[in-house]
Parts: sequence; structure tokens; C-alpha cells
Amino acid sequence: MAFVAFIGGLRRVAAAPAMLLGAWGVTLAVLLGMQLVPGGAGAVHLRPAAAAGALAGIPQTFGPGLVGFQAVLSTLGDLYAGWPLGAANGIAAAGVVVWTFLAGGILDRLARQQRTAGSAFLATCRHHFWPLARLAALAGAVYWILFGGLYSWLLDDPSGAPVRLPTVSADAGPLRSALQVTFGAGVAGVGLLFDYARVRAVVEDRRSMVGALLAALRFVRRRPAAVAGLWLMNAVLTAAALAVWSLAASAAVSPAMRGAFVGGQLCIVVHLFAQLVAWASQTAYFQDQLAHATYTARARVPRSEPERPQ
Repeated sequence: MAFVAFIGGLRRVAAAPAMLLGAWGVTLAVLLGMQLVPGGAGAVHLRPAAAAGALAGIPQTFGPGLVGFQAVLSTLGDLYAGWPLGAANGIAAAGVVVWTFLAGGILDRLARQQRTAGSAFLATCRHHFWPLARLAALAGAVYWILFGGLYSWLLDDPSGAPVRLPTVSADAGPLRSALQVTFGAGVAGVGLLFDYARVRAVVEDRRSMVGALLAALRFVRRRPAAVAGLWLMNAVLTAAALAVWSLAASAAVSPAMRGAFVGGQLCIVVHLFAQLVAWASQTAYFQDQLAHATYTARARVPRSEPERPQ
């Protein structure tokens, strides 16, 4: 059943090319905005070396947001690591707000499997924005506890380096390696819960995000094998996208910057496609288990074609 949901997710995303194109456009706009660095006396300067890599779509490192659109933005953290703290935080916050706003419309489109006009899509985004913003705040609080407190407490890492997903080093002791793997699995599980809470919030038009989280917990707890299998399929697809992205890194230093730009943007599209497939497959699996194939709660916003008066 998980494989059927995965194939269904692929089909749903393939049937919505405009949504993928729009996601790429928003990502490119954010990346371009990240290159405008505030300098002294309020001047705005462009960082040529960093801009070349960013415009090519090539990250220097991969951050913790591997299960969300934040991955596309957090991978570019090194590009603005030297910015004033306020500027860096502002860019990061703007990216989270933008994708939180778009998530409601994207999930609704994937769930309904129907074309949606631009005005109806934006209305759907507005309708779901505040509930999903509260869910994002809950997720931020949980991740802050995990990475800001629990990770350092478990692994005794007082270096203060930027948070990254823990990786098992070759010379790590057995206990430390086990703790790192356990912590990574826990982070993945938390991300999975928030993914299904987001799906339930949109598909069922839930207003309480605590209720959506509890409902997601019940859903995952009753189907652990299938949920884990679907997550693994999406993880393999995402890993393949990241591998393509990494292999294209050499293009960032190529003298043919036009080719580097095109190749980098294709890598971004591949990564966004993988993320959309993850959302679509989770939505398809939830609808298959607890609803029918195209079920969503009754829309309170105008759809692509307004109803005719009776």
C-alpha cells in the first residue's frame, strides 16, 4: 500500500507542472534576494563569488531541513554566514513564512487533484496560513528543544558550531554512535509527525494544530510499517536528488557560468520535485486510509470555477 501511495504521489506531481514551476520561481526569487547583502551606510552590495554558486543552485553544505522546503534554503546558510545576525535571521524567517503560506495551497491542490486558478490558489493559501503558521511555531519549538538542548546534553557538544544533522564519524565510540543514530531517528520521526499533521490540517480543514498533531500521532502509531516504508521511499528519492545536486557542484567553478546556472536550476527543480512527491504521497496514503481518493473538507474559498446560482 505504501508503494501504491508513492506511485500516486509521483503521478499527482507530474499532473501539476505549473505548481512545480511556481515553487521553482519562488525559490529562485529567494536565492536572488539572498545575494543583496546590506553593507555599510545602508548600501547594498552583491557578493560575486557567493552569488555565482547560489545562482548555479549549488549548496556548500546540507542543513537539518532535509524533509521540507527549508532544505533548499538552509543549504545556502554558508552564503550569508558573515552577514549581520538580523539580516541572516530575516532571510531565514522570510523563507519559512513564504513556504508556510504556500504549503496550504500546494497540499490542497495535491489532495483534490484538480486544476486551481491562481486567485483560488492564493485564497486557499490565505485560508490555511495561520493554522499552518501555528504548526510551524510548534515545530520550531520542538526542534529548538531537540537541537538546542537535548543534542548537546546527550552528545556533549559545547563547540557552539551551527546545528547540523548528526553524522556518525568513523572514530566515534560505540555509545556515541548509537546515540547519534538514535537522535537522528528521533528527529526523522518528529519531522514525520509534523508532515502528517500538516496533511491532516489541510485535508480535514483543522483549526487546532495540537489536535492535528495528536491525530497524526494516532495515524502513524496504527500504521508504523507502511508509514516507515513510504518515508524510506521518499528518503531514497530525496537522496538521489541531493546526489545529483552534489555531482553538479563542479559546475559552480566552471568558466561556462551559463551552463552552471542551467544545471544548477535543474538540480533545484529535481529537489523540489522530490519534496513535492513526499507531500503528495503522504497525502495520497492518508486519503487512501481514512478517506476516498480526492477527499478534502468542504472548501470555504472560491475554487477555479465559481458555482452557478441555482
